[in-house]
Amino acid sequence: MKLKNYDFYLIILTTLILFGIGAVSLYGITYYNYLAVDSRWTQTAQYSQYIDEMNSYLYPFLILLLISLGLCIPKRLFEQDILVKFSAAILGITVIITVFSGLEKGLGFILAVMTVVQAVVLIMTISKSKSIRFEKEGYIARMGSSLLHFGFVIIILNFVSFRDSPLHLLIFWIGVVLITVGNLFSFYPEKMGLILLNN
Repeated sequence: MKLKNYDFYLIILTTLILFGIGAVSLYGITYYNYLAVDSRWTQTAQYSQYIDEMNSYLYPFLILLLISLGLCIPKRLFEQDILVKFSAAILGITVIITVFSGLEKGLGFILAVMTVVQAVVLIMTISKSKSIRFEKEGYIARMGSSLLHFGFVIIILNFVSFRDSPLHLLIFWIGVVLITVGNLFSFYPEKMGLILLNN
């Protein structure tokens, strides 16, 4: 498969996954408002059941999003033949860990790998390394892409591993800021460049 086709199918896959996550979120909000007719329902067992059900609906899409990120993020660093072998190895190890140790540990493994890889990509992007590859030209657009991917990894890592942590909200907002800034840098690189220069 040519790299251009590889990127195209990856974009289609990611778009469909994000659409699925959006649909689950809309369903969750609608169902929540329906149940919230009784203002005390969050203190009942039904609320815990609601949270568990929503998580079970969301998990398959998060796994697919992680797989998509697992295929997307390393392509900045590796040639395509190495990329395919690297992605296959990571996914294989993730499946093995999931089978023997559970879904959360499997997700934790692939998230840890993607966090490290994306952190390396971000550092190399900031330092303007020529060893890293992007579809887009321009420093601001590349920074946006790196921040956007890093934000997604942080948000999913927070959801999977820090749900009960006192740092949960802080990590969530860090991810939101990274995604927001990443979007602005990716889609408005000229305007953001001018704003940065004027400041």
